[in-house]
Amino acid sequence: MSLVFSVPGKTFLAGEYLALQGGPTLVFLSHPCFEMTVTNGQGHHGAIHPESPAGLFVSKHADYFSHFDLNFQDPYFGKGGFGASTAQFLSVYALWLYKEQAQQDMEKLLDFKHLLEAYYEVAWKGQGLRPSGADLVGQLKGSLTFFEKRQGLISVKSWPFMDLEFSLIHTGNKVATHEHLKNLASFDGTSLEKSFAIIRESFEKQEEALFVQGVNSYAQALQDLGFTCNETLSLLSDLHQVPGVLAAKGCGALGADVILAVTQKEQTQSLQKFCEMRGLSILSTSKNISLGLQLRGSL
Repeated sequence: MSLVFSVPGKTFLAGEYLALQGGPTLVFLSHPCFEMTVTNGQGHHGAIHPESPAGLFVSKHADYFSHFDLNFQDPYFGKGGFGASTAQFLSVYALWLYKEQAQQDMEKLLDFKHLLEAYYEVAWKGQGLRPSGADLVGQLKGSLTFFEKRQGLISVKSWPFMDLEFSLIHTGNKVATHEHLKNLASFDGTSLEKSFAIIRESFEKQEEALFVQGVNSYAQALQDLGFTCNETLSLLSDLHQVPGVLAAKGCGALGADVILAVTQKEQTQSLQKFCEMRGLSILSTSKNISLGLQLRGSL
């Protein structure tokens, strides 16, 4: 008998850096999903690093977790930017709550405020800016999650733009988010907020041109604040020359790991050729939208 916790991959379509101020975010949740398989055992925890948030949470509740063996599967094979660390934390946190589940709905037990409090305790040591946890909330909820911590607002959406598609391009570059946050100074997020408001309005009105405008505006605001690494800036400049690409931005810390490219529907062929020529991988698209945390099996 085993339990399997399935957690989608995550990407900030918009709202990175704003999330650090408790501001609005839009997180895309995608398959393939991370999976943690739990069996009764002797406390073997496999690929979970003891100093990771998940590892520290397991250590904090060592008596409970000593009865389980954990096997974590990463469908992205260690490629950064898709939320392996938060997927591990969400899985072990959900397993810890499983002891209280009885016949209750796991969704009711997984209150996002308690989830974030538990995450902050093990994910932040008081240096620099605290990680937002917005990606964690997205992985809990799934689909396209709008989340604004300071207002306590969560809204789960489907993809509303029938004539647009987006692709998530893995660059092969890497920025360690926790190290980046240690050295990040406070900043004025006004321009990011204005750009994000355009993106949110585009969802409300289902207006594709507004979404394209909002993504490009957010990308420019990130660049103006110095929140886009040079490698990504170069790639973004080239992407805008690719036929069919309407908008592009880096995603996450310094936009290093993943780039969002928005195209007209069924016009991704030129983008695919560009990525092949550059040795870049398209790891997910708007067709890969996923549910949030799922649990199957039993112990």
